[in-house]
Amino acid sequence: MSRTTEELIEELCEFLRIPSISSGDGTPEDIAAAAMWVRDRIVAAGGTAELVPTQVNPLVVGQLPSSTGTGPRVLLYGHYDVQTVAPLEDWTTPPFEPTIRDGALYARGASDDKGNFHALLSAAAGLAAEGALPVQLTIVLDGEEEVGGHSVIDWIEQQPAGSYDAAVVFDAGFVAPGHAAIEAGVRGVITGTITVRTGERDAHSGLYGGGALNAAHVLSRLISDLEAGPDGRLHESLMAGVAPASPIEEAAWATLPDPAGELAIAGIAPKGPEALADYYRRTTAMPTFDVNAITCRDAGANRTIVPCEATAAVSFRLVGGQDAQAFWQAIQDLLHSRAPEGATLEFAVRGMAEGAAFDPELPAIRLAREAIEAATGMPCAVTRSGGAIPLVTALAKQGVPTVLSGCALPNDRIHAPDEHLRVDQYALGVAMGRAILTAFGQL
Repeated sequence: MSRTTEELIEELCEFLRIPSISSGDGTPEDIAAAAMWVRDRIVAAGGTAELVPTQVNPLVVGQLPSSTGTGPRVLLYGHYDVQTVAPLEDWTTPPFEPTIRDGALYARGASDDKGNFHALLSAAAGLAAEGALPVQLTIVLDGEEEVGGHSVIDWIEQQPAGSYDAAVVFDAGFVAPGHAAIEAGVRGVITGTITVRTGERDAHSGLYGGGALNAAHVLSRLISDLEAGPDGRLHESLMAGVAPASPIEEAAWATLPDPAGELAIAGIAPKGPEALADYYRRTTAMPTFDVNAITCRDAGANRTIVPCEATAAVSFRLVGGQDAQAFWQAIQDLLHSRAPEGATLEFAVRGMAEGAAFDPELPAIRLAREAIEAATGMPCAVTRSGGAIPLVTALAKQGVPTVLSGCALPNDRIHAPDEHLRVDQYALGVAMGRAILTAFGQL
């Protein structure tokens, strides 16, 4: 018999009480406790599961058999680790004491990703209990997602080719209340630093200003050179591999929330009218560049100098089809060609991951979209994630069509104080999971 939403929420609260923070201020004991909790839940649903040790945090790997003993092979993914809770004083209620207020469940991990994944797992467990699960499930949970760990990628890459017919990842959500979504692609990411040096030491600006090469000025100009013009698009040399968006995606963008409103929710001004008009293409289907910080030595001091060194921390978002190494090399080639005589450049990579894009007409994505619309009575847009989920890229490289969806809402405050998930959204997530897994019986 299927369990009620109230019963499932009560079980989810058990999961949320475990402070499985992976981003620096958690403990190995709490990480292990969360992993064991999921393992035991898979076993209780009639499956088998184990903890797989890694160099960092263990993976949970389980199997839940099809009710018929056969059927398509489907991978379910989620992560049991959560972000830090700082600043603690900004939480209305303690982050690991789940609390329901105004129809929403407040706790760290309520939306990202314990609540989202628990809805999917509950859907699978409910179908299994009813003898109605038509697919063979492999369930894998990651304990390093919030810190960019590579253990689950290593695990995926070790699986034999053809191991899975499809994958389902509930680590995303609706584009707006009443408007579900499947993200048929993720962007890659490169993070790093660009440093300019123009001399051996800082110089007195009263004596040398106007005649000496200023590292901060050079860096600022080079940053501008990465964009092709005032509309903010990247230089043409950084657009290699970018494929046009599909007609399905183009049509979906017209149904999504007003870009000006989305930026207002984020509390940030638009880049310009061109960016607003092309907002969803730019934020999901095109490569982008952002300066995350820029500084000179002793930047906080009141010093009248010509700095000899300036550094920018930067991040680039790539789209499926672009080669990350080639992209990073193109950045270096472009900036070296623009640097003035007397300036030397240094580039350092902090992280690098490629993107992925799936054809929205793939049977798995088409079936999932139809299933979500039937289960929720709501439209389901097929778009792409603006962020990076390296696991999805790894699955794409293995040819595994992946449905990235979920029941979260944009204002769930993930990674921030008062993270939450609406209870009615959780119930929709369970219904979505049941419908997708049932539809995948046709694969």
